[in-house]
Amino acid sequence: MNFFSRHSESRGESSREWGEEKEDGVIYTVSLKKVRHQTTTTSLQSDTEDGKWETMKLRTLKAGTVERLVENLAPEDVEDQDTNSMHLNVFLATYRAFTTADEVLDILFRRYTEYKECRRRGENGKDSRHDVCRIIQSVLCIWMDIYQDDFDDPPAYRLLHRVLEFAEAHMSDGELARQTRHKLDRLRRNEALKGQQKMSVPNGHHLTSNEDVLFIEGSDSEQPLDFDTISVRTMADQLTYMDAELFKKVVPHHCLGSVWSRRDKKGKSTTDAPTVKATIAQFNAVSFLVIATILRSTSISIEERVRIIEKWIDIAQECRILKNFSSLKAIISGLQSNPIYRLSDTWAAVSKEKSEEYEELCTIFSEENNQMTWREILVKEGTAKYADTSNSQVKHVRKENMQKIQAQRLSGVMQGTVPYLGTFLTDLMMLDTAMPDTVDSNLINFEKKKKEFEVLAQIQLLQKTAQNYNIVPEPSFQAWFDSVEHLRYEESYRLSCEVQPLSESMSPPAQSNRKERSLRKRISRLFSTSDWETSSANSNTSQSEDRVSETSMPDSPDSLMPEKMSASSSSSSLTSLEMSTSPYKAYDSSSNCVIRVSLSGESDNIYKSVLLTHQDHTPGVIKSLMSKFNLDAEEAEEYRLVQKLPDGELQIPDHGNCFYAINQSVEPNFILRKKSEEGELHRKSKKRTTLRKLMEVVSTQS
Repeated sequence: MNFFSRHSESRGESSREWGEEKEDGVIYTVSLKKVRHQTTTTSLQSDTEDGKWETMKLRTLKAGTVERLVENLAPEDVEDQDTNSMHLNVFLATYRAFTTADEVLDILFRRYTEYKECRRRGENGKDSRHDVCRIIQSVLCIWMDIYQDDFDDPPAYRLLHRVLEFAEAHMSDGELARQTRHKLDRLRRNEALKGQQKMSVPNGHHLTSNEDVLFIEGSDSEQPLDFDTISVRTMADQLTYMDAELFKKVVPHHCLGSVWSRRDKKGKSTTDAPTVKATIAQFNAVSFLVIATILRSTSISIEERVRIIEKWIDIAQECRILKNFSSLKAIISGLQSNPIYRLSDTWAAVSKEKSEEYEELCTIFSEENNQMTWREILVKEGTAKYADTSNSQVKHVRKENMQKIQAQRLSGVMQGTVPYLGTFLTDLMMLDTAMPDTVDSNLINFEKKKKEFEVLAQIQLLQKTAQNYNIVPEPSFQAWFDSVEHLRYEESYRLSCEVQPLSESMSPPAQSNRKERSLRKRISRLFSTSDWETSSANSNTSQSEDRVSETSMPDSPDSLMPEKMSASSSSSSLTSLEMSTSPYKAYDSSSNCVIRVSLSGESDNIYKSVLLTHQDHTPGVIKSLMSKFNLDAEEAEEYRLVQKLPDGELQIPDHGNCFYAINQSVEPNFILRKKSEEGELHRKSKKRTTLRKLMEVVSTQS
């Protein structure tokens, strides 16, 4: 059974939903469960005989007030131990969205004293009341053990002292008081150590006060290496070490959609989710590193730049073997960013083998079918000891990877897993948007919390597998990583245009600083504000037959953006920073636009109008267009979507988000063209450029 599967029915037991029951302040889902009798005597009866089975009525909490939810942590009648345990796990993982730790403690303490007093007076239900008190004590111990951060509030440690005072006053066995004192001592020691050594994140990522730029402070303690001197394996190992350390520190409930949408009732912001922010910052740092190394010098030859790109492809492949999907995705995002993607002459010189390898790596995170390829890999390899690339369609990759994995097996080295966190953030944001917080007279929707917990449980399980890595950090690498200066978007685009002039690359002009900030803010709302919810709702209002939409989440192209760029997919990218304020009505909305698409080789007057939303990705858009033009949608991969510009064309990335990739400063006119036609068009473009330059020389001489 894979780790994404729900707990399956076992021991011949089965259940089916029967209905609902409502009580004061709570709604239960009622199910009937058929269970087998346990007998100590040998029976000749068939297992299917009625005497061997009975039907039990089980209730699971569907919605309720805060008080009823807390009371069910220690119910008087425990009908099913598994159900009660699940309620506890779900509640502790998600309660911060609808209440506070203080309120939970208040209700638990009140419930304990009430039941203890009833037992003291000898009222009916003595045994069950004793169990309630015992369960409450267990709940408090489990809470402090699993969610230590809830009680880590130095220097006063107010919540721990509340528990300690209550335990000493009301619990005679002293076990809870002992555990609380032990927890208090340990937290104080940890706090003292923090004062002596700065806890790494792991390499001091910073955001400057300028919201446009993410950079990392340099280190003077080590002599920085050079990209050329760092081996592919070292690069992949060290990136994996950094990513794994950050991922292990992620607090799962920081990933809840309500945290990123700032909808919590206590007025918190993403400053309450530093562990997720650190992971996002690291993701961006790797993407920016890719761009910086490729554009570090405009004077190097195409061959040298190709060598750098191919090295990054090798590093990405090594990350695949290490099951580090975070850096793998970040590297792909950097290579797909507009300043790099537009270098068509450089990409044309990349070897066929590396191009095939790169394309296959890109398909891992394809947006088709809600990232099905990536999700299937995660199910298959998430908790496995080694990667499985046996189904690679690139022959040399399959052979080389099999040799590496075999070497790992022989050496006994197990690999952990670092997932692309943006997928989980996206899923949680979708749940937060799709399901209401309250139902039926303002009762808390606990069904929503159960579904959110399923995602959080996946994160927790993968965090355990990340412990399997045994990579030794290299200070010299981290010094180099810290020392690389990351470029502003305008600077990287300017350098890109120096490497390959605009007229030769069919690429859009540089974006304005103000609009760049605006788009980055909008992209990062996937993780920070409620605006995503609004745009998502808006995008569903149109019933136009020309609407193009996939079932995937509204990922802006291919990376995560940190909160500082306003406040990874799930994800955002440098691939698609927009132009300055658009004069065209087609782009009036921040979440959709109408584009006109003609078929290559036909008159521009014959076109199809399409409503493009911020959720739409290239494969789905092309398939929809092919249906409109009565073409075979099965051949969609043979076509490319191209935007017409005044001075050329802009090729939309094959696996990108169309809405964010288009140039919104010009009219929304597009061409659907076969990829096989591009070679001839490129040759004609070069001839025109050469002829123009020749005419300029002749004109100057005359």
